Amino acid sequence: MNWRVWRFHYQNLFAELAADSRRQNSKDPIPKKYMAAHYLSYNVSPNLNIGIYEVTIFSRDKKEGQFEFQYLNPVILLRTIEQFIGSPDNVLLGFDFKWNFLHRFQVYGQLMLDEFKFHELIADNQGWWGNKFGIQGGLKYIDAFGIDHLDLQLEFNTVRPYTFSHRDTLGSNYSHFNQSLTHPLGANFREFTFIGRYQPFGKWLVDFRFIRANFGEDKDGLNYGSNILISNRTRVMDFGNEIGQGVGSTTSILGIDLSYQFWHNMFFDLHYFYRKKNSDLDSRNLTTKYLGVGIRMNFTQRRMDF
Repeated sequence: MNWRVWRFHYQNLFAELAADSRRQNSKDPIPKKYMAAHYLSYNVSPNLNIGIYEVTIFSRDKKEGQFEFQYLNPVILLRTIEQFIGSPDNVLLGFDFKWNFLHRFQVYGQLMLDEFKFHELIADNQGWWGNKFGIQGGLKYIDAFGIDHLDLQLEFNTVRPYTFSHRDTLGSNYSHFNQSLTHPLGANFREFTFIGRYQPFGKWLVDFRFIRANFGEDKDGLNYGSNILISNRTRVMDFGNEIGQGVGSTTSILGIDLSYQFWHNMFFDLHYFYRKKNSDLDSRNLTTKYLGVGIRMNFTQRRMDF
């Protein structure tokens, strides 16, 4: 549901998700879980927008009924409902903004809170596992350096360990068919992204991206907080948690896409993709190279970004 009143924009989203990607046998249905999301934004001025959002992932036993109908309440702040029914579900809150200035720039960002205790994070910061949050910040530059159709973007993302996971392994984490609903790395990472887009001529388009991510991986069955599919009850420790813990890894990604529109909505594409992963464990090092060509009609490009 989409609501627009004056400078306010309000959205309600209700979804059914797959809690797993496999079945024990062909006769077993894939278990389901559900999502309820609210987003409220306000145009402070023609150039400044701020917003607040909340998302709840939940599931129920068939005996109880699989859907929690109280979450159909269209009013924002589901946390109150979640606490009223005993706090069994996975709720996150977030704030975002975007500001356009000088006719060519946009700065944007968001703060997401999966769980938060002021005393543990600010007053007595000892890396408590339950301070789960993510931060994004970015800058867009349109017609960079006075060059028409040259657009640049720089973005930073970071997510604390155990974010998006839940004590319930499958029913309440932020995944669908065992794929992350948020970031491909899940949690426990820092990432820098640089994107360039240039249209030198009317029918030619070049896209460039470089991504550098530092993250920690699990080892020997120990849960260091990167895999959102694992219950956070299996965490390695309660205190001393930091981003990148576990098996330290770095991934560098370079992608270049060249497109030529030879007919209306018909494109000839040339792709180059390079990814190199360096891990503290040599056995996990990996290098991937990809070169592709194709013809595309009436749909956007499918790019490899992870």
